[in-house]
Order: sequence, then structure tokens, then C-alpha cells
Amino acid sequence: MSASDSELVVTIRSWAKCVNEKRWDDLPKYMHSTYNQNGIEYTPESWATHVREHVAPQLGGDIRIHEDSIMVDESAQCVAFSLWLKFKPDMPLLGYQPKGRDVLLIEHGFIWFTGGKLSKGLFLINSDDIRKQLANPNTEFAPSLISEYPVPRAERFLSRQQLEEVLRTYVDIFNARQMTEYSKYVHQPERMLNNKDLARRIMADTLAAIPDLQVKIHTLIADEELQRVAVWLKFTGTPVKEYAGLVANGRAVHFTEHATYQFVDGKIQRIWGVMDLDEARQQQQQSPMLQVVPVI
Repeated sequence: MSASDSELVVTIRSWAKCVNEKRWDDLPKYMHSTYNQNGIEYTPESWATHVREHVAPQLGGDIRIHEDSIMVDESAQCVAFSLWLKFKPDMPLLGYQPKGRDVLLIEHGFIWFTGGKLSKGLFLINSDDIRKQLANPNTEFAPSLISEYPVPRAERFLSRQQLEEVLRTYVDIFNARQMTEYSKYVHQPERMLNNKDLARRIMADTLAAIPDLQVKIHTLIADEELQRVAVWLKFTGTPVKEYAGLVANGRAVHFTEHATYQFVDGKIQRIWGVMDLDEARQQQQQSPMLQVVPVI
């Protein structure tokens, strides 16, 4: 039986509360008999063991999950989320020794439910942000949280279907390199990514390094009330020069992005986006890369 949108949100929050309170034995009751996270199969019991024995120690033993954003697609029994937490590593992480300082981690993803219980999850962590904090512990790190940005006032509101259609058209424009059409769908395209970066410049730099880059929409959730769209994107392309740790070896790479788009008056005003470039870097290396284990 399907769960309501409010029931799905309650389940996510209850699950996170279990982790915060270290009630590992209670985790399985929120999970379906089979749970797949990023392609790895777990039983409810093996997942609880994984969190207790692998995730918690990696984060210094004290996990405090905070909600940033939750969006629900009741018909698909799916939730898009953004969570954040501070932790103090007491063991090596991503090749860095612990410095005794707090590290901020933000996790994004989608979770699907079967019978009201978690059955599948896609999770993404920006490991580059964690590396910056571990390498320079005295440097202030200011993340861009969705919850810190109030829903803007607007005169025109799009329906859920219209939001989805605009986002799909926006992706098609990118794939077709129809940059003259860009301004039809974006407010002030030079200032909109993660509250600080120049989106157009980043796009130009990325396409200069990976000119054949193409993107496909894997999963999409639109929230009519918030005028936001959360999307899981899959990129494929062949680097022609060094870029963000990738080398030009003539081979295509693929990687994932989780992004949340804020619409105002029918146009994209702001984007919170995180690319998993470690996914692409791993494809160019023979030995496994050090990675951060997803929190939930």
C-alpha cells in the first residue's frame, strides 16, 4: 500500500532520528525487506550493521543529521532530500589525518519507498568540499544550504507538470548547445549557482574541457508550492584537456549531479548543484579511490 507524502516525510525524519540517537536496532523497522543503496543490496539488518560499524566510526562516532530540504513525489513514492551534519573525524579520512576540527558534510539524494518503507536510495556527497576542509582546517567553509534561502515572491506560478517541462527543455538546450535560448529559461544566468559562482563561466569551462558532454535526466521531482525541481542527472563525455582532476586520455567518463532548481515567474533563478567528479576520476584510475561512505 502506498504512503501519503506526509507519511514519507515522517519516515525519513524518524530514520534520521534513529541514527542521531544511535538506536541502530530500530533502523530495520523503517526499511523494506531488501534495500539497495547506490547499487549495493542490503537487508534491513545488514544495513543497520553497516551504519553502526562503518558509517559511525568514519564520522568520529557522533552523527547529528540536520534536514536541509525534502521534496516528495507521492505518486512515485519517492523523496528528494538534502541533509547536512558536522562531525569530527578521529581516524584518517580521504587520505587526511584527523585535525581535531569539525568538518561539514552535505548529502543529497533520492529515496524510493515500497509499502511505506525505504527500498532504494541514490546518494551523493561532495568529497571535494570535504577534502578542502581537511587540507585547510583553519579555513572557513560556508556551504550553500537550500534552507537558508526563503522561497521568493512571484507573480507567476508554474504547475508541477510545467516545472518538469521547463526543466526538461533546459536540459535539451544544454545538450543541443543552443545557448542563445538560455536566457528564455534563466533569470540572470551569470549569477545563480550555489549563491556565489558564475554559472555561465562554469558551464563554459566545463564544455571547453569536455566539448561533447551530454546529460540525461534520471529522476526528477517538482514541488508546485515551493516552485522547485530536484533532479538526478547523468553526464557522459570525453575530456580533451585536464579538468578538475580528469585527464585527456581519449576515453569517455560518466558522472552524476544532484541539483535543485528554484523557479521564479517561470524561470530558473537559482541552482544548488553538486557533481560527483570522484565517480569520473575513479574511471581513470586503476586502484580504488578513498571515498566517504554515505551517511544514511
